[in-house]
Amino acid sequence: MKHLITNLKLNKLLLSSSYILKEIHENIEKDFSSFPFYNDIIFDFKNNNNYLDIFKKNFFTLLMLSLLIEAKIPKKRIISYGKIILLLRQIVTSTDNIIDNEEKGSIIFKSLDNITVKNNFLSLICQDLLTKECLKISKDNYKLSNLIFEELYSIATSESLRDSNLYDSYPSSDYILNKIHSGIGGKLLEISLIIPKFIEKNTLLDSYSLGLYEIGMSLQALDDLFDVQEDIDSSKINLALSKFLEKNSDIKVNTFEKLDDKFSINFLQEVINSSFHGFSILRDNGFPISHSDAKQMLKRLFKLRGLEEYVEIIN
Repeated sequence: MKHLITNLKLNKLLLSSSYILKEIHENIEKDFSSFPFYNDIIFDFKNNNNYLDIFKKNFFTLLMLSLLIEAKIPKKRIISYGKIILLLRQIVTSTDNIIDNEEKGSIIFKSLDNITVKNNFLSLICQDLLTKECLKISKDNYKLSNLIFEELYSIATSESLRDSNLYDSYPSSDYILNKIHSGIGGKLLEISLIIPKFIEKNTLLDSYSLGLYEIGMSLQALDDLFDVQEDIDSSKINLALSKFLEKNSDIKVNTFEKLDDKFSINFLQEVINSSFHGFSILRDNGFPISHSDAKQMLKRLFKLRGLEEYVEIIN
């Protein structure tokens, strides 16, 4: 019965978050409508027509909004925080797009053909709107912009350390976790609560932030496990490869062929346990998510990332 009640409350929270997310999307589109080039912009979130679509594409946004609801933050401020979260995410995504020559994100320009130009321009617009939202919610407190830039700089520093050409020998797994994944994994997810934490002075948000950090670390490790060859080809440091080399001292990067199945399964189990630990931090601080709920969420995430064949390991 306890598990059923927990599920009902969690489902209610996520559903409430989806309604708020729709309002956030409408607010962001309204902000963009003030620009003369508004008709040249595609808003991908317009295609989220039902709860299942929203859940699939915006799982972590719904989770973060649910955390704000559970922390008893007023809806008006949750909408502002949600706008800040999405604008921050687009800035980070646009930066990744430039690095990877891609066009991802929920806001896209139709006519700008050059990837670098369109992503730089979009980042400038998002930064402008983000700053305005911060000033509105914090009564002209300019410290918030500095706080965001400080966190983004920390993430950028970690990203810059991924270049394997910087190192004479392959970095240790401890180094990667503390210097690289802490930024591109943990902080990248945790940054969503940086502004609410600063303004609300809510101890629950401090604890929820720790849980998000752990979950972010586990998801980055998951990406590393399935991107080993891709990271080698693009000269990026990879946690799974580092741990594999530590266990197999006779193998070097230039002689590496592939991870063996036993290592991959053990590494994956570590990732799953780390993610469960993050969800347990949320649960221990009153968020209504049971261990079984966390399993279901992880299974959903695996499927969304195309890892259906590994879902059973979560059991």
